[in-house]
Amino acid sequence: MKEENGSYLWGIIGGLLGGFIATIPWTLVYVYGNMILSLLAIIIALGVLKGYQFLHGKVDEKLPIIIVIISCICMTISTFIITPILLLNKENIAININSFKWLYNSSIFLNALIKDYIISLFFTFLGISGVVSNIRRQINEGGTNYIKIPIMNNNIDETIKEEMEHLKQVFLNLNA
Repeated sequence: MKEENGSYLWGIIGGLLGGFIATIPWTLVYVYGNMILSLLAIIIALGVLKGYQFLHGKVDEKLPIIIVIISCICMTISTFIITPILLLNKENIAININSFKWLYNSSIFLNALIKDYIISLFFTFLGISGVVSNIRRQINEGGTNYIKIPIMNNNIDETIKEEMEHLKQVFLNLNA
C-alpha cells in the first residue's frame, strides 16, 4: 500500500510563494531592462516547485499540472499588478487606485501590456516544459517523495544547455 505524502493545499501555498519570489528577476528585467528574457521563465517553474516541496506538497501525477497553473498565475499577477506598480514607481507617479485607473485607461499601455503578457505566457510555457517533463519522468519512475531537478543539484551548466537546446528546437519548429 502506497503511503500518502504531503498536502495539495500546503504545496499550492508554497508554490505560490516560491513562484512569486521567482518572478522577481523576470519582472525586474522586464521593467528596468525593457526586455523579456525567456531563460528566466525556467526560474519561475523551479521556484514554484521548490516552494511546493518546501511546504510538503503532495507529489503525484497531478504535480506537473499544478506547476503549470501556479506558474501561469504568478506570471499573470506579476504582469498585470506588480509590473504596473513598478512602472508607476519608475516614473515617480503615486501608486494608488487612481494611477492604476489612469494607466489601464491608456489603450497604448493596455495593448502593449497584453501583447507582452501573451509573449510572457509563451515563454513561461517554453521555460516550464523542461521542468514539467523532468517531473513527469521522475513520477513515472516511482519518485513520489521528492522531485530532483538537475538545476537544484548543482548541474546548472548542463541543465541550461539542455533547456537551451529544447527552446532552440521549439523555435526552429515554429520558424521563429
